[in-house]
Amino acid sequence: MGLFNFFRKDKKSKYTVETLDAYTELEDRNEKLKKENREWEKDFSHLSSLRQKAKILEDENNYMEAVELYLESIEFGEKSNKLNIANYGYDIKRVIILYGKLKQKAYQRQFLERMISTYPDCREAIDWDARLAKITPNDSLKENTEFNVSDINKPVAQNPTLGTKIQAFKNALPEFNFYYDMPEEMHTAAYLAERNPVPFERMSELRELRQAFKAVIEKANVAEKRNDVKSAIEAYEKMLVEEYEGREPYERLMILYRKLKWKDEEIRVIQHAISFFENLRDAQLNYVQTLAEKYGKEDFANEYIEAGKRIQYYGGAFDLYNPFPIIAKWKTRLEKLKQ
Repeated sequence: MGLFNFFRKDKKSKYTVETLDAYTELEDRNEKLKKENREWEKDFSHLSSLRQKAKILEDENNYMEAVELYLESIEFGEKSNKLNIANYGYDIKRVIILYGKLKQKAYQRQFLERMISTYPDCREAIDWDARLAKITPNDSLKENTEFNVSDINKPVAQNPTLGTKIQAFKNALPEFNFYYDMPEEMHTAAYLAERNPVPFERMSELRELRQAFKAVIEKANVAEKRNDVKSAIEAYEKMLVEEYEGREPYERLMILYRKLKWKDEEIRVIQHAISFFENLRDAQLNYVQTLAEKYGKEDFANEYIEAGKRIQYYGGAFDLYNPFPIIAKWKTRLEKLKQ
C-alpha cells in the first residue's frame, strides 16, 4: 500500500490511522509497565539480598547484626519508590522478634511506636499495639477511671449494621443439608472435599467480613491492657450496636461497669444481652427446624436441640443454632442486681 493510499481521508483510512494511534499508545503503555517492573525487580532483588544475609546471621545466633541488616532492608524499602510495606513486612516482624530475644525492650518499644505511627492503617498495626502494651512500663499505665457515664461517646451503628451484613451473607450461601446424602461410611471431611458444597472463596469472603469485628475487639483488648477503660468501653459498645453475635463484648462491658460501680449501665448491658441472644436463638431454632424437616433430619436436629448442643454449618464455619446457655447466668446476675 502506497503512502498516498495510507493517508487517504476516506472512512477506511481514518479507521486505520485511529487504530495505529491506539496501537502506538498501547505499546507505549506496555513499555512503561515493563520499565516499572524492571525497576521494581531491581529494588526487590536488593532488599531480598539484605534479607538473606540477615537470615544467615540469625541462624548463627548473631541477632544484633541480623537486626541491623533487617533495619537496613526496611530503610531501603521505605526509600524506594517501587516497594511498599508488603515487600518488607517480614523484615519488620523479625526486628520485633529479635529485639525481644535480645531483651532490648527500649529499642523494641521505640521501633513498635515508629511502625504504628508510620503505618496506622496496616493490618499488623493492631498486633504491634498489643505487643507494645505488654512491654510498656507499668508506671505509664495508670488506670483511666476518672470519668462519668456522660463522658462515654455513644457509638453509631452502620446502616445496615455489620451484623446484618454478615447475616445476609450467610443467608446467601448454599443452604445446609444436614449431610442427608452422605454415605454412612464417609467422614465429614471427605464429604466436604468430594462434594465441595461451598466454594472456598465464599468462606474467604465471610472471613473478610468478620475481620471488621475482629479489629474492633482487638482494639478494645489493647485498650484494656493499657488500662484505658474509657476507650475499651467505647469499642465494646460499638460491637453491641453493630449486633455482634459473640459473648465477649457483652461480658467485658458487664465486668468493666461492675468495677466502675455503674450499676445502671451493667443492668442495661445485661438486659440487652439477654434480649439479643434470646431473639437470635429463637430465630436460629426456627430456621434449623425448617431445614431439618426439608431434608428429613428432624430426629437428628431435635436430638441436638434437646441436648443443648450447637448445630453448625458445613465444616463448622459458623453456628446455625446455638442454645446460648450463658443467658441463664446473665438472668441470675440481673435478679441479684435488682434486689
